[in-house]
Amino acid sequence: MQRSYEREAKMAYEKALRLGKKDYSSRISQGKKGNLTALDEIVEQNKMLAYVQRPTMEIPLSSIVGTYTSGRSHSFSANFMPLHNEVSEFASKWISLCVAHIGEGLRDPIEVYEYMWQYYVVEGNKRVSVLKFYGAAAFRARITRMIPQLSEQDPNTALYYAFLRYDKSGFFKGIRMSRAENYELLSEIEKGIELSEEENDIVYLNKIYMQFVTALEQLEIDIPVGDVILQYLQLYGMPRGTVLSEIVEHISAMIPQLKLISKPQIEPTLVLEQKPGTQPSLVQRLFSARRTAKVMFAYSEGRTETNWIGAHEKGRQKMQKELSDCVETYTLDGLNEENCYEELRKHAKDCDLVLVTSTRLVNAALRFQLENPNIMTLIYSRVREDASLSTYYGRYYEAVFLCGVAAGYASKNRCVAYITPKLPKRHTSDINAFALGVKTASPFARVLLVSKGVVPYEPESCINGIKHAVSYGADVVMSPIALSMNLTDVPEDAFSAVFDVGEDGQALRYIASPAWDWGRYYTEIVRSYLNQSLDFLRDINAQEVGVAGLWWGFGTGVLKLRLSQFLHPAAESLIHYLRSSIALTRFNPFHGPVKDSEGKLQIAAHSDLKPYDILSMEWIADFIELAE
Repeated sequence: MQRSYEREAKMAYEKALRLGKKDYSSRISQGKKGNLTALDEIVEQNKMLAYVQRPTMEIPLSSIVGTYTSGRSHSFSANFMPLHNEVSEFASKWISLCVAHIGEGLRDPIEVYEYMWQYYVVEGNKRVSVLKFYGAAAFRARITRMIPQLSEQDPNTALYYAFLRYDKSGFFKGIRMSRAENYELLSEIEKGIELSEEENDIVYLNKIYMQFVTALEQLEIDIPVGDVILQYLQLYGMPRGTVLSEIVEHISAMIPQLKLISKPQIEPTLVLEQKPGTQPSLVQRLFSARRTAKVMFAYSEGRTETNWIGAHEKGRQKMQKELSDCVETYTLDGLNEENCYEELRKHAKDCDLVLVTSTRLVNAALRFQLENPNIMTLIYSRVREDASLSTYYGRYYEAVFLCGVAAGYASKNRCVAYITPKLPKRHTSDINAFALGVKTASPFARVLLVSKGVVPYEPESCINGIKHAVSYGADVVMSPIALSMNLTDVPEDAFSAVFDVGEDGQALRYIASPAWDWGRYYTEIVRSYLNQSLDFLRDINAQEVGVAGLWWGFGTGVLKLRLSQFLHPAAESLIHYLRSSIALTRFNPFHGPVKDSEGKLQIAAHSDLKPYDILSMEWIADFIELAE
């Protein structure tokens, strides 16, 4: 048996030597270095901040890219194959290690330095060479981490320090990601995962990490493993007891999403108006036109007759009545992040179109779309960086701008407030649009932004903000509507409104309100699906880097503005004129010059802000006062 091992090992060395020489020659002919990279040639020791001993653990052989000293590098080609001839002492030692590997296996861990996510061998170069020749995925190593000084000249060090912050308590040690913010996202996801005593172990978690490394090698996907794990946890959760073949299957379904996130971020395609349907020939109408559609509406938990989710359901009913025999609609209720995917998988796989009405369900919706590319799935959300999953949203700021005009006219004190919760990250197009509307009607009016005491998704808490605004002199506010305000004449589909307030903060008279026309929106989405004009979303998403979303406004009739009888006729005339001008794209509420609160010019004079800049806006106009 020993002799057969020796014969096999000698043959292995001969083959490895040929591979090494071939790789060396190929690299030299291209003007590249043919030998292994040596760490002492690329790192200045005086620029190292610290050396940290890490636990002995399995590391991916694909991440071992060189040796520690230049003296060892000349024995190997850059792919770690040997370069010494068959009768050398080096070859004899390599063959002996090969015999051990074929027989009982190599056991002693190698010793490596870890620098910027990659490993360089201090002790065990030949073992790595043997293991790489046989295609091993990983091997145990004693690891010393070299931590570089943070350098403004090297952006990679900033990314590395984001990794170090994650690595202190993160699940997956040594994980590499493409963006610093991804480490923060991964940390947040991990906070929501409860590990058992058995699972909360570095060896257990490293096995999961190695499954992902192996899966990516099998699929030949060149994307940082951390980015893949982040997307996987968002879509599939923690892979407890999941075998490698299942992980490979799931990652295969994720490939469009992985390709998208691996590319530089680009401005998405915003569809500002309905696309005209094609005019098919008689043959096309007979054989290819869609006569009917099965449409699933997915609602998050908590739907009532009168709340926000209920408004979507009323829209579905109006659409069903309008399109009657052309559409069959179904509903899924009570969905949350945990059950949404399974409910879609069970009940929506025979549908043509799925409309997910809550951004909270996005991960389940994305997973469903990736696994069912023949079904068109849209989610109510701002445009997102999600492959194949298109969004539908509205230019709500158009209606809010006109509410600002109404508020500016109605205020006797020339002091108007916008009441809204303070969120860690918020988009500000509605806030700025309202303020610009106020200034359109009353150039010298003060505009307050009030968040004090206002809690997200709790309209009653807005009363705290209103009282605070009154203390600053406001007599007109725009606020979410609370039942205790006892406002009369407010349309039932309005969830926020402009109204004047008394000195005690009590709501007095309803003035104006924006609203969605969900019946119109859903009718036009389904009609666009039937006439095949909605298919262009698939065309955009099928591009190598493409994200698309519907972003309709007054021009498509999906927004409404209601005005009360108390509004001055001159104000009403101006608002109707502006509404018509916005619908015909003759006027943009975001017309310059406008500076932000830090004095930076955000919209140049005599120019309009581009659609995506409006959608992604996070700045506050300089004339808005923060009443906190």
